Amino acid sequence: MPDISSDTGADELGGRPERRLSDAGDMGTVGGRGGLARLWALYDRLETALTLLALSITVLTVLVAAIGRSMGMPVRSAPQLALLFLIWAIILGADICMKRGEHIRVSLLAGLLPAPARRALVALHLFLMIPFLLFCIWYGFDLAAGNWQRQLGATGLSYGLITLALPVGCVLFLISILRRLGTHGLDATLEPEDHHQESPL
Repeated sequence: MPDISSDTGADELGGRPERRLSDAGDMGTVGGRGGLARLWALYDRLETALTLLALSITVLTVLVAAIGRSMGMPVRSAPQLALLFLIWAIILGADICMKRGEHIRVSLLAGLLPAPARRALVALHLFLMIPFLLFCIWYGFDLAAGNWQRQLGATGLSYGLITLALPVGCVLFLISILRRLGTHGLDATLEPEDHHQESPL
């Protein structure tokens, strides 16, 4: 009996470190996932803040241009600045819609298909979209570099800041697509977060 109890105690003592190591590994995995989730949340908040900032500056520059023109003192750089920030607001806002699956789409016929056919259709969409985004990224940065010496009207800024919106936007779209593919799966990659918000045009 003493031998058995001693063996049992040794097994229990020997098993505890294994359980502790396993628990520590699980906690490390959960902590890693939590840290990644916090980074993505920070990324989303930053993009939303930049979108609102670009839209606010667009409205402000249009207002300043209108007031200046009505007073006989037009601000020559205001239209170009409004155009610059409007383009960036559109690009960033489009990526926010991409992350939520809220882009306009025609789903009437796709909704009638069986699940395997819908999955194949989504795969076809991604097969067309991802190479196109990579194409725009590759040549978009080249286009922005070629226009960097060109001046944006009376602002004194580079015209490349406008053309840079294309490749940067495509990078953001690609990140959003791959992110949704990893978190939602192939079936729901392009699906909206809330189906109740959909309405026929």
